[in-house]
Amino acid sequence: MAKILVIEDENLLREEILEWLTLEDYDAVGAPDGMAGLQAVRDQLPDLIVSDITMPKLDGYGVLLELNATPTTAGIPFIFMTARASQEDIRQGMNLGADDYITKPFTRLELLQAIETRLQKRAVYRYDYENQVDKWHQAFIDEREERLLQGKLVAMFAHDFRIPLSIIMSSLGLIRNYAHALTEERREKHFDRVEASVHQLTQMLDDMLLYAQMGSGRFNFEPEVLDVGEFLQGIVDEFRVIHDDVYHINYENRLYEDYRIDTRLLRQVATNLISNAIKYSPHNSRIDVSISEQAGDLVLLVEDNGIGIPEADQGKLFELFHRASNVGEVKGTGIGLAIVKRALDLHGGAIKLESKLSQGTRVTVNIPAQALSRTQSA
Repeated sequence: MAKILVIEDENLLREEILEWLTLEDYDAVGAPDGMAGLQAVRDQLPDLIVSDITMPKLDGYGVLLELNATPTTAGIPFIFMTARASQEDIRQGMNLGADDYITKPFTRLELLQAIETRLQKRAVYRYDYENQVDKWHQAFIDEREERLLQGKLVAMFAHDFRIPLSIIMSSLGLIRNYAHALTEERREKHFDRVEASVHQLTQMLDDMLLYAQMGSGRFNFEPEVLDVGEFLQGIVDEFRVIHDDVYHINYENRLYEDYRIDTRLLRQVATNLISNAIKYSPHNSRIDVSISEQAGDLVLLVEDNGIGIPEADQGKLFELFHRASNVGEVKGTGIGLAIVKRALDLHGGAIKLESKLSQGTRVTVNIPAQALSRTQSA
């Protein structure tokens, strides 16, 4: 059953639309203004949103920009409904990322057709994407050609680039067009999201380069003196900036020395593991990240309370393109853990995965590293 959120400040119209949707077996939820609508999106995560434009507190354009500036809500189909019918109004809504635009007054059939069309297009997009990944997987199995594999990886990374780019564009749009309505705290939050999204894009490019280097045998281990605890704190903070509305990311640093370690390897491992923990965990859940030293190894621990991994899948997760059978509609390509495992193998590291269905997953990474006292590294 698809969940539809209706954001409309006219109570009688909102209740009438909710009744229409309920009679059509939709799970319908209402909100009386833009700010209440944003909260309802965070709480309910609807499959589609129908929103008025002119509303108190925050108008429909602002709602759409806020949603597109957050990775968990970017891409939710969005339909504007309004008495504004000028071509300029329609163009503005579409330029901001709206999927459709219906003019008041509208009939029950017009609204239902618009909703059904958008839901069908979203289903087709998801099907096509998963089907394309399956085709790439089969081609990899059949051909085993490194050049073809690199092409697939580039295509997948290009797809994943869209979310941080959308966050950057929407956050800047909010700052530019709604500066008068944003508090200093909210402006800073959007600037932080832009910066964190740039870091994510940089990391994706680094992942592509790292995989290409490993595949060609040109990846060199290049350790440098590093405050590992502070370095990981920065990575965790980047995720917090983007996901703080819906996830609680806890970080514990148990290191007291500097270490000689390859920063590319460490960043690549940490970002992939934290990203997976977020991707497969329910909203408002906790994700624990810690770093410590045991027997000469750095031990990175990432633990979540997510969907867990079926036992039959656990031994295959480090294979390229393999995804657990219970991921459902959660997007992913099955690349991250394979790259992590390959990078660790090249440098004598190890990764261990423990998971229980519906309870969560605990990933432990051991990375050989040379400890240095703070005076030695100064």
